[in-house]
Amino acid sequence: MTRTTGMIRHRLTSLLTVAVLGALAAGCSDSKQVEGVVTATDSVADESTLPEDTTDASSTTSEAEATTTTTAVTTTAPSTTVAPEIELVLESDGIGPYTLGDEAGPVVDGLIDELGAPATDITTEYPSNTGLGEYQNSAGDTGFVAPVGRSVCWSFGFCAEFGGVAVGSMSFTGWTYRDDTAETLRSTSGATIGSSWADIAAMVVEPGGCYSVGSGTVDDIRLTLLSSGTPFSSFDANGNYIANLPAPGEVTISWMEIGEVPIFLYGDC
Repeated sequence: MTRTTGMIRHRLTSLLTVAVLGALAAGCSDSKQVEGVVTATDSVADESTLPEDTTDASSTTSEAEATTTTTAVTTTAPSTTVAPEIELVLESDGIGPYTLGDEAGPVVDGLIDELGAPATDITTEYPSNTGLGEYQNSAGDTGFVAPVGRSVCWSFGFCAEFGGVAVGSMSFTGWTYRDDTAETLRSTSGATIGSSWADIAAMVVEPGGCYSVGSGTVDDIRLTLLSSGTPFSSFDANGNYIANLPAPGEVTISWMEIGEVPIFLYGDC
């Protein structure tokens, strides 16, 4: 089995653990889920890595005064404050200006500038070296590409993943994106969580999967897909597996992912 196929199978089960798939029938082999790295025994909050507030009070006061003065002299068209739009684009090799392999610190700081403070920032050790380019946590149920990993996640469903041999030498290894109904982030072709295959011509959808869960790509970003109609897989009267390809209007994106991310090793799909 290739690395890509294995990771797709990992992602499929992770999606089945989400509440939106709670009603789906279960049954296939490995899965992937970000939650797999957040364990009571292996994960520790790395609060020291969060950026300190370095706001210069005098600078803030000056800016406020300047704004007040400008508003006062604008008599014909009062200024309107509009929140800036997020300019980060989901890429196959990173997000916005941040590329896989970049040093962790600047990437985290830059993402916080754009997205605000993260909801969680978890550092996890993977002390067991399998000798196959993968490390496992002490429970043996989660694998990662490095001995130490860091997952920085925002409340709308985006997580940036970092890894290295030690806390102080981690780099950007990948990201996952899920469960966002606000369409906060998009790929270069406009794909986001909830996008329909019928609306995104750049999507490539593979036949077969795990019941209503399938896989594909868009802009070279790996996807986990949901079908609201014809399932991606079914069985005939003799129990033979049948790979289906649902209609474009039935297929939507539920998970997007690139690079190396923590993998839960004991899924059932």
